[in-house]
Amino acid sequence: MSGGIWDGDCENEGPGFDFCGAWKSLGQCAREPAHLLRTTIGQLVPLKAKPDQGEALGQFLLTGYGLLSGDQEPGTLQWFALKYNTPEPNYAIFDTYAVESGRQAHITGEVAKALFANADTLLATVPDLPATNYNLLASKIKPKLAGVESDAKKGLTVGLRVLVKAKPDQISAVREFLKGALPLVEDEPETPVWYAIEFPGTNVFGIVDFFATQGGLDAHLKGKVAAALFANADTLLEEAPEVITTEVLAAKLL
Repeated sequence: MSGGIWDGDCENEGPGFDFCGAWKSLGQCAREPAHLLRTTIGQLVPLKAKPDQGEALGQFLLTGYGLLSGDQEPGTLQWFALKYNTPEPNYAIFDTYAVESGRQAHITGEVAKALFANADTLLATVPDLPATNYNLLASKIKPKLAGVESDAKKGLTVGLRVLVKAKPDQISAVREFLKGALPLVEDEPETPVWYAIEFPGTNVFGIVDFFATQGGLDAHLKGKVAAALFANADTLLEEAPEVITTEVLAAKLL
């Protein structure tokens, strides 16, 4: 990223925020984030069940996982069915694609068809699909654990969904902040899957990640990325991050 805030000795900082200072305080001011994924895309689709349909929606998502098994939807690189740990019966689908054609194939595929066919029965509100689109800023996807091929969860059990709203003059700083967090996440052995995302045309960003154990999740929350985010929240964000823990129901990982 020539000319960016990660070059050289971090002299090219974004206006209004000592970005490199935040990472220097953690001993992490890299020249360039390692393993940044080329720009890819995805969807984070919230699914709010009707009060008496929470269990049914969860079972439906497991059925959806079956529709993605084998060679179905090769353009859908990763797909996760999630249950939010909230008082209301809230679920979500999180998926990724390399190109727009992959996303369109999924939107017109069997899972989406079945979801909208049963929306009146299962859902309190129908999701606005265009609003669920995101751009992928960075990711860590550890190779699948041995012996989990037959496990619908692929060895993952719990996760986090974090949404943040950048101040209007700090959108670029938040974007670079999330990209720059990747080297720290790479050093977390118990964080196998991590995504930093941006909802285009908005000031909303997110972190979505998954763990094999509750201990891994707890370690991540006590780690350097969370510490840096909350330490700089007053400068970067309009309000406190919205953090929800999740249960992984099923996962497809290519």
